[in-house]
Amino acid sequence: MIIFPIENISGTDRKLEELAFKDALAVSVVEPKLNEKRISVFLSKALKCDIEIVRNMSVQERYFLNLKYACQQSRTLLGMDSNFSSLFNEQPNSWQDQINLSGITVRQLTGREAEYIEENVNNAAEWIACLLAFQIKYHGHAELSNFPDRTKTESEFIEEFLQRLDYLKNLAESDFEKCFGDFNSLNELLCTHLNLGISNEGLVLKRGADDAPVRFCPASCLSRLIRDLD
Repeated sequence: MIIFPIENISGTDRKLEELAFKDALAVSVVEPKLNEKRISVFLSKALKCDIEIVRNMSVQERYFLNLKYACQQSRTLLGMDSNFSSLFNEQPNSWQDQINLSGITVRQLTGREAEYIEENVNNAAEWIACLLAFQIKYHGHAELSNFPDRTKTESEFIEEFLQRLDYLKNLAESDFEKCFGDFNSLNELLCTHLNLGISNEGLVLKRGADDAPVRFCPASCLSRLIRDLD
């Protein structure tokens, strides 16, 4: 059995446990293209918690915990660190749920939001528009002064998101690009433990400037048997 240390990235202690065979099967039956949904299932099993707790975590915490699992598994079974260890920031800054600068606020993306985007968009450009709709607000702005309210029901929450998304998609290109620039500069400051980016397939983890981004999948945390079957 693999023993995992307690991990803390956002002020909450998380204790990972090795998956049982049946739990690994539960991850493998989720469509591979739905990577964020797979992460939700995987972490709910590894943390022994309700899946809604995992869906409401930030994507940064979710990927952090997945990587910690993969690294500990590699050290235990192979006696060496996996390549995933290079994806952690060497000197992480203090965690922030959101950041504000000059009347612009950007907040962490959650697993719930990432799952929705993954199921409904097809390329990086659409991902970017959705990230803006979920994550950025401008103080005093007529359309973008409030985030979609995460305390509301799923349908009400998505309705608020879609209204913001429609507004953003109808912006002039120069205005949209400025909004993305505002978002990108603040979102980078939120990436305290891992550097997240976007590809046409979805979220990726960025390393140094000379290394290509990594599309991390929870199948990397499964046994060889399950990976082969998967």
